[in-house]
Amino acid sequence: MRLRENGVTWQEIDGELVILDLASSTYLTTNGSGAFVAKLLQTDRSAEDLTTALVAEYGVDRAVAARDTEAFLAELRRRELLVGV
Repeated sequence: MRLRENGVTWQEIDGELVILDLASSTYLTTNGSGAFVAKLLQTDRSAEDLTTALVAEYGVDRAVAARDTEAFLAELRRRELLVGV
């Protein structure tokens, strides 16, 4: 899966990310770890890939990283920002 490119733009501001869906005129803001995951989603990644990257980058517990990854992906799916799901 990866972030949808068509009709989506994003801007990084002070380590956080604002993702704008031009089709629905809605936006999503992320914290630093969300920005990290969103950048990884510029290319195809699995949830497992994202979890592993969060553990490596932030040193968090794998179960916490997996839970946070799934929650973030669920929000992206809800907003129809992912393709290849």
